Amino acid sequence: MEMLFDTYRMRLIAEEDALAFFQLIEKNRIRLRDYFPGSIKSIVNVETALSYIREKVRQCTNKVFYCFVVEAQSGGELIGVVFLKNVEWTIPKAELAYFIDQDYEGKGIITKSIACVIAYGFTTLKLNKLYLRAAGENKASQRVAEKNGFRAEGTLRSDFKTSDGKLIDLIYYGLLR
Repeated sequence: MEMLFDTYRMRLIAEEDALAFFQLIEKNRIRLRDYFPGSIKSIVNVETALSYIREKVRQCTNKVFYCFVVEAQSGGELIGVVFLKNVEWTIPKAELAYFIDQDYEGKGIITKSIACVIAYGFTTLKLNKLYLRAAGENKASQRVAEKNGFRAEGTLRSDFKTSDGKLIDLIYYGLLR
């Protein structure tokens, strides 16, 4: 399964991505620690990155979590990740989460990556709803949601704990098929 846009490719993460995935996390560790504290804490070297990836592959097989990597088509550099997580088949709905390497921010890559995953979620997985939660101060993430047609459905007060233990508000965005 591969999705192409502009000069980028998206695909499900694989064990062969362990080194590149670790390098992406390591390079962006400080800026990701508040929004991805569990992942950042568990990925400390290539071996833990490989364990993390193996778990994500298992979860994908079980259809409860999908981890897509974004890479440059030329050279195959790993530059971002989009998670389709918290899949609830009884609804059916799932949550999106995403990040991109700091060198690629502000270029519309994540916006287009999310559009690809939206199409996959609604067309291939037959989900009825996708949602995401963006920190109140994360204006870039809010713009990504809005550019992809998500609507703000409310604010979840003190709903997320950052890596330093601070509780922050999240804006809940939803998109129906």
